[in-house]
Amino acid sequence: MPRDATHPVISWLMTDARRQTDASQFLEAFAQRLRAEGVDVARITTGVPILHPQIFSFSGLWQQGKGTTERLYRAGPDVSATMANSPIRIAYEGGGPIRCDLTAPAHEGEFAIVADLRRDGFTDYIVLAVPFADGSHKALSFATMREGGFNSDEIALFEAMIPAVGFNLEVQALRRTARTLLDTYIGRQSGGRVLEGQIRRGAGETIRAVIWLCDLRGFTNLSETLPREALIDLLNCYFGPMCDAVAGQGGEILKFIGDAMLAIFPIGADAAATCGAALAAATRAQSDLTEENRRRQAAGLPRIDYGLALHLGDVMYGNIGSDTRLDFTVIGPAVNLTARIESMCRQLDRSLLLSSDFVAAGTIPAESLGVFSLKGVGIEQEIYVPVLTG
Repeated sequence: MPRDATHPVISWLMTDARRQTDASQFLEAFAQRLRAEGVDVARITTGVPILHPQIFSFSGLWQQGKGTTERLYRAGPDVSATMANSPIRIAYEGGGPIRCDLTAPAHEGEFAIVADLRRDGFTDYIVLAVPFADGSHKALSFATMREGGFNSDEIALFEAMIPAVGFNLEVQALRRTARTLLDTYIGRQSGGRVLEGQIRRGAGETIRAVIWLCDLRGFTNLSETLPREALIDLLNCYFGPMCDAVAGQGGEILKFIGDAMLAIFPIGADAAATCGAALAAATRAQSDLTEENRRRQAAGLPRIDYGLALHLGDVMYGNIGSDTRLDFTVIGPAVNLTARIESMCRQLDRSLLLSSDFVAAGTIPAESLGVFSLKGVGIEQEIYVPVLTG
């Protein structure tokens, strides 16, 4: 078996494989290439720590006859405990390669994964460190069920292909990191558009959407009286339920504006269903914040008071800003009207208000609070609150 860059698998890794941007598809194709060249591999994993607010690393797992799955590991003490007795940790630290004879008797201190692999019928297992350009290391593992394990040519091939595998994994990791950062800071749908190349100032489209705008009450006073840590905690306890509720119903969080949050629910073929999803999100957020305020009262902490408005209309969805600093957001009269309706929450002593357009489009059971003149809005607006049914 050739051991240099002319080997078909290494040649593929340096050419066609680079077009595989999806990590799972790459791993599936990689496994099939190895097997086509006579490498009796039955299990492959990749392990890549990533920059993510909640996820420590992602791992691709390919198993013969089972295909490819992706595993995400959340940061926290559980990950640390699992990694403490793992060859993957050694690879992340740049050590190895680590090879385990799975036909040998079990012994004290062996890696935790060895027992699982032995039970599943694997005979040989090797883990290699994959260096990245930034000096970090990722992990690549192979396992076989063949009697006698991997032969010397296969081991040599695994080691020879590491630079080519590393290039592919690094491209995939960079793309995933970029997507994670875009999703985290500007939203999943907006992030996807930016990653696809919609970065020209003024690029955008007019869409119909439910607009969500919520605002924390009394924030100025809170910011002047609360210690920094307590203020940040209060903001997180307020934004957390709002964000979870919106994301849970398919909405897109566009931005935080101080103590306010702007989100949209793009309308597809069924406007009523979209309005229903937005109202369900608002109801969930209200419920969660009611519970949070009970907890805060018991702990002697200031309560979270807020206003939330839902409106439906056409918005311009796209890039605005300067040549060097852009914001992917929505603008237009419908956004301004939503803000004016939300500003009425304090006056009407309500935490959730609905526009007449939202109520009509969603056929929402609602009670009118009256018709009001709103600052900067030429036509008087009828404002509603939802009526609980059932």
